Amino acid sequence: MIIHMNNTSSAAVGLRMEELRDTVGSVALGRVLTLVIIANDSAGIRDGMQAAAGASRAHPCRIVAIHAVDADEPQLDAEIRVGAEAGLSEIAILRCSGGAGSDLETVLSPLILPDTPIVAWWVQDVPERTATTAVGSLAQRRITTSRFLGDPIQNLCVMRDTYTPGDTDLAWAGMTLWRNHLAAMLDEPPEEPVLSVTVEGASEHPSTYLLAGWLALHLQVPVTIDRHQGAVMTEVSLHRESGDLRLVRPLGSEIADMIRPGRQTQRVNLPVRTMETMLIEELRSMTADVAYGEVLQNGLPLLDIPEFQR
Repeated sequence: MIIHMNNTSSAAVGLRMEELRDTVGSVALGRVLTLVIIANDSAGIRDGMQAAAGASRAHPCRIVAIHAVDADEPQLDAEIRVGAEAGLSEIAILRCSGGAGSDLETVLSPLILPDTPIVAWWVQDVPERTATTAVGSLAQRRITTSRFLGDPIQNLCVMRDTYTPGDTDLAWAGMTLWRNHLAAMLDEPPEEPVLSVTVEGASEHPSTYLLAGWLALHLQVPVTIDRHQGAVMTEVSLHRESGDLRLVRPLGSEIADMIRPGRQTQRVNLPVRTMETMLIEELRSMTADVAYGEVLQNGLPLLDIPEFQR
């Protein structure tokens, strides 16, 4: 069921959602969190809603999406989706025009489920300091999406300088499978030290630098980044005296090769992760991602990139 409410208030939207629970069977019981999506335009709303609807199968939640619309007169228009249209979530899409969303804390308060965590997700943006924004101040977790913004080095510097526990970026979840496979390779005998590392990845994607920073932090060896255009990541080589450990994913492939000296090449699943799968991972825990914070603040400065060392 989809219901449109024009020139309304968030309080009225909240009351209407309460009423709909009895009529269409949408209940708050089982909802584990409130996910607030902040978008810059309709495309951002569409992409965010698509990912969030899929993530709600793993983490049933209330989804509140909000974006500003250019208009002279202040007005709040809402769209409510419940039942089959919302899957395992309750959805409210708010379009604020003419400054109607200038006080987001007041706008959102009637729509937040009581006694559940709040997650804020900026689908297209990285605010200068997420924890002090109107939405971020309400949230236990704050997720940004820096990969669409260009200049990943500058954006990572902003995120590092303003980091507050509870912050994370989807580019970090995008590297989880790479980190898991690399850790598995290093756990195998012989236990030989890594002398240096080479990371080959997309120059415009923040995941390239986060993975390099993670390796530099945990191995405490020089990490060289071979930047190119194309896929997020294509290869990581761990250089050792007896030979290199290599994890290679050809362009356009979802399968990677684990290459180890004296052993047969092993093929492993390593797909480019969707926003939905990354969001599912980020919603698993409401505690601060300590590993992300350490890489952002202590791993990136170990890379031979002047901006990270300031």
